[in-house]
Amino acid sequence: MKYTLATSMLLILTACGGNVPKDAQKTADILTGDAKGAAADNPVCKLFAPADLQTYAGEPLNTGENAGGGTGCQWPAKDGEGFVMVVAVPADYAEVPSLAEGFREVPELGGKGFAAADMGGWVAGAVRGKEFVKVSISGGKATADNAIALFKETVKRRPAG
Repeated sequence: MKYTLATSMLLILTACGGNVPKDAQKTADILTGDAKGAAADNPVCKLFAPADLQTYAGEPLNTGENAGGGTGCQWPAKDGEGFVMVVAVPADYAEVPSLAEGFREVPELGGKGFAAADMGGWVAGAVRGKEFVKVSISGGKATADNAIALFKETVKRRPAG
C-alpha cells in the first residue's frame, strides 16, 4: 500500500490517542484534496460575485473555482490573462514573502500583514485570529493598493477565523 504524507500524518495522530484533532484532519483533507467539494458550496467562493471583483482586477472574471485544495477560491479572467484568488488556511501556515519584489509590511491588515509582487500580480495577506488570509490579483489593475483593498473587503465579508 502506498502512503502519502497526509496518510502518514493521520496514522501517527490516530495511533497517539485514537482521535484526530480537527486542525490535523483539516490539514490532511487539504493535502489529499478531500477538502475540495463543489465550488458552489465553498464558503470562500460565496464571498464575491465575479462583478464584485472586476474593480480589483480591471477585467471581467468568470465564476469562482476551488483553489488551494478547497481552502480558497479563484475567479479566472474571461480572457485567460488574469485572476483574483482568496485563500484562508490555519494561521500556522502563514507565508510572508519578505524577499519578494515590492514587499512591504502592512500591519493594519493583521498579524504579519504584508503586500508584495507575485508572479506578475500582487498579493496581500495577514494572520486574522486562527487563520492566515491571503488575496492575489493578476490583471490590468493588479497593484499593491488594490490587493490591500481586496484584503480589507474580504475580511469585512468573512466571519472571524
